[in-house]
Amino acid sequence: MIGTLVEAVAAGRTRRRRARNLRAGTGPHAATQPRARGPAPLRWLTAGCVLLAAAGAALIVVHARWLAAAGETPAGDGAARLTAVLPGVAFTVPASPGVTVQTHAGAALLILSGMRAGPVQRVDLCDQLADRTRPGRLLPLRIGWTFADVAALAAPRNVLLAETPMPRVRVDGRAGSPLDVRWDGQAQWLGATARVAPGGEGWLAWRDGALRLRHRASGACPAAGELLVQRYGPAPTARALVVAMPAQGSPVEALLAPGDYRVPSAPAATLEDEQLFDQLQARGLVRLGANGLAELAPPDLAAWRAAGKTPWDGVHLDGDALRLLERLYRRADGDFVRAQVCIFNAERRLLAWRLPAGVTAAWRAEVAQGAATVPVPLADDMPTASARLFARLPQGWAAWQRVGAWPADGGMARLRLTVSGGARIRLMLAGRLRHVTGARLHADPQPGCDGRACGAPDDVQVLDLLPEAGEIVLDVAPLALDALATPGDARYRHLVVRDGRLAWQALGPATSRPSAPQADVVLADRDGVPLWRDGAPTDAARAAGLATMLGVRAGQPGSVAAVLGRLPGDRHAARLTLDLRLQAAAQAALDCIAMRRGHWDGRTCSGAGPVPAGRQAGVVLLDTETGAILAAAGAGLPAVTNENWREARDFDRVDPAASPLRLPALQHDGGAERAPGSTFKVVSALGLELAAQSDRQLDALLDGLPLAGINAVAHARGYAFRTDAPVYPVDGRARITNFRDQGLDRRAQDGRLGLAQALTYSLNTWFAWTGEMSDRSLLGRPDGGVPDLQPLEPGALDPVRPIVAMARRLGFGQALRLDGGLLPADFDWSAWDALQAAPAAIDPVHTRHELRQMAIGLRMQATPLQMALVAGAVGQGRAIVPHLLGELDGKPATPSNGPALGVRLDRVRAGMKGVVDVGTASGAFRAPALAGIRRGLSGKTGTAPVGDGSLATVWFTGWLEPRSMPGQEHRLAVAVFVSRSEATGGEHAAPVAAAVLGALADKLQTKGAN
Repeated sequence: MIGTLVEAVAAGRTRRRRARNLRAGTGPHAATQPRARGPAPLRWLTAGCVLLAAAGAALIVVHARWLAAAGETPAGDGAARLTAVLPGVAFTVPASPGVTVQTHAGAALLILSGMRAGPVQRVDLCDQLADRTRPGRLLPLRIGWTFADVAALAAPRNVLLAETPMPRVRVDGRAGSPLDVRWDGQAQWLGATARVAPGGEGWLAWRDGALRLRHRASGACPAAGELLVQRYGPAPTARALVVAMPAQGSPVEALLAPGDYRVPSAPAATLEDEQLFDQLQARGLVRLGANGLAELAPPDLAAWRAAGKTPWDGVHLDGDALRLLERLYRRADGDFVRAQVCIFNAERRLLAWRLPAGVTAAWRAEVAQGAATVPVPLADDMPTASARLFARLPQGWAAWQRVGAWPADGGMARLRLTVSGGARIRLMLAGRLRHVTGARLHADPQPGCDGRACGAPDDVQVLDLLPEAGEIVLDVAPLALDALATPGDARYRHLVVRDGRLAWQALGPATSRPSAPQADVVLADRDGVPLWRDGAPTDAARAAGLATMLGVRAGQPGSVAAVLGRLPGDRHAARLTLDLRLQAAAQAALDCIAMRRGHWDGRTCSGAGPVPAGRQAGVVLLDTETGAILAAAGAGLPAVTNENWREARDFDRVDPAASPLRLPALQHDGGAERAPGSTFKVVSALGLELAAQSDRQLDALLDGLPLAGINAVAHARGYAFRTDAPVYPVDGRARITNFRDQGLDRRAQDGRLGLAQALTYSLNTWFAWTGEMSDRSLLGRPDGGVPDLQPLEPGALDPVRPIVAMARRLGFGQALRLDGGLLPADFDWSAWDALQAAPAAIDPVHTRHELRQMAIGLRMQATPLQMALVAGAVGQGRAIVPHLLGELDGKPATPSNGPALGVRLDRVRAGMKGVVDVGTASGAFRAPALAGIRRGLSGKTGTAPVGDGSLATVWFTGWLEPRSMPGQEHRLAVAVFVSRSEATGGEHAAPVAAAVLGALADKLQTKGAN
């Protein structure tokens, strides 16, 4: 009796473990499908793979590239993870910050206590192949040097500057060979030789830091690859990164809390699932087929072989083999192994189809096997990786259907569609059409694949069919789904391919960690108007465009409701700083003016045209004195509804930056269509003011010199700059051009030209030239210098590049947390939480021309929130700390002030006032109703060309002085962007800002009247 009870308890634990692992290996949604029965000997296959269809075959994607970029290592099995490298070793993780290195029989143990990784710097090693006298030899790459060290060198390439002291590192070698690592100072290389082989990595450690080098292959540089460089330095963190490095092979990592540890002397006993797989593989009962699919021997193999020749005739079918087959098909561990095989196979092939929204049809699917076809089950889910087939969430289509399970040796598929009537049918097909009967193509199949994983545009096809019979039969070739997956996807599967063979890998506890229950959340705007309740946004919040930020539905990862739902407790009530009425007005202005170039009078839209493909827009209005965000609207992202929720969620998982669940006001996708253009000249102007504090001649230029004096300064310093030229340099191949090829002379005021005029009239060549003059990396020379300096850690470039220093001071390069100090200090933030705005980013500078482009706002990405903060900081005189969460559970946010800008502001303010009064934004604020606003408004427009230059991303940003309209007590800042515009910032973005500020004036007037 006791033995039976013990066995039952053990079996229950095994079932729970298998269920947990199966959930880790499949998506969170399930689609129950009818059980399909194929002819023997395939019945075992289709019946077994119904488990796959029932559990779902979606890949789990955990944003591996973002984890890598942040330098995070997921928590694992503690010290047990190190068993393969250092069995039985005891060690201590200190509580105080520092670096510890131990060696054990050729292996090394690195303990980084209280350390955090800096950003990953990627060095394209083809950039180091510039020495034509020694083909294949890499120029030295210098890491951790100071600017003073670099200034004495002759044109080095790709120097990574350090902000704090560290050993000076030099890396060189030959393309395709191990890289040699040398250094100055007290440091220790972990390993026998200081080299980093292709595909390998190495560590250099010193007393209070470490450097990690990874040598990776690169499609951009097949000859030499790329080097990934990360510095680890002290940071307030309670855990240590522990790295065990064997003499040969890959290192193993773990995150451990301070304390004493002993690595187990032997690996944990192999689980019965893995034991069964290993035994099956040893007997040839599971194998990797020539078509890349996993194959399992059928349960009736003995009877099949008795009837004739089979593909499994090489298997020795003795009693042990028969018992293994019995276990495979009739025991719980066998069920789990078969489920993993089905998951593996489902991830290798994809054939899916969909009809337009609202259209329904009956489908059947068969797969060819030799001369016969066998029916296969259908599924109504899609693997998460399939979202990589599209750059944007497709609109206007019903849910996908797909082949839910593939026979191991199956080939082409045949889809049968039963139709009624002869109406034309549109069909989206993930796969390639080979033949159609029962219908004819109205036109050639249209390619529909435009995502990062597309091998060819016709990996997805849009078919236009004219039925000729009651049944349409499509012969289709499936896609190789493994091409869609990233290397990180394999980390969440038991079955992987190693060295051309199937292998079983254990999954750590972090993989199957259950989600914590979400607290109930109620959200309201600043005045208490409900925005979110009962697990959904209110109708008013949806109409104001807030659904994606608050949450399209309960449980949306990263939404405001989900972020607050992660807090301890059963229920939380919060108020956002948003004003729902202003938010609705901002959304209406975007939809009418930004998206459709219409006219909006505060109530209705007139004269609007169709929305151009791919256009997006966003607007932010904030109180600069408190940092409260009053409105944050976005337009142009695909609509997300309950019907396409699963597909939208998959997009969010595989490419969170471009997710339809992002709000353009607060997030950007990192692409070329989010460059702020000339609005960034406000940052450049502040950077020039910073540089002018130690450069009297630059200060005089900013103050304004006669045109002849400006040309004399340029000539004396050797720069090819002239005020009468429309380009700079006048004799260069890569040049900066003024708007409409204008010279600068006509923009002088009383014969003088300075920073104020350059801002008012947005003079590209002036900013490009002065930006060069301010940058110490150019060593004061008109050509040469070392413009391609890169920061090894944030802030390393600040003493050298004042424009970058000012950008960082204003928030560039930092995720802006919008919780107003109401979330706990140790809150577990995710990179794409809606209460955290995406960091504005400046692309690395490698050449003088890229430095000039940076000075005029190209080759970077920003959000409307960030540019509103820039404009507001000029008005306020200090950086602004924004917040969106105004109150949580009765506790109000505590507004905080950022640091003072610390530079002269009158010249910048004069230039921005001129933009509204006489410059590029003056036309948008001429209406008599905006007279008060125009008097108090200063701003800057921007136009950043994209593609062939026929379209642009256009911007306006500015601030409004207090009491510019009745009832307005605080200074306000506004920013607007519109992508793929055929106009300029003054013509297209500034009118949106005028409409939003006009709506605020109406609201304040109404409030005053009441």
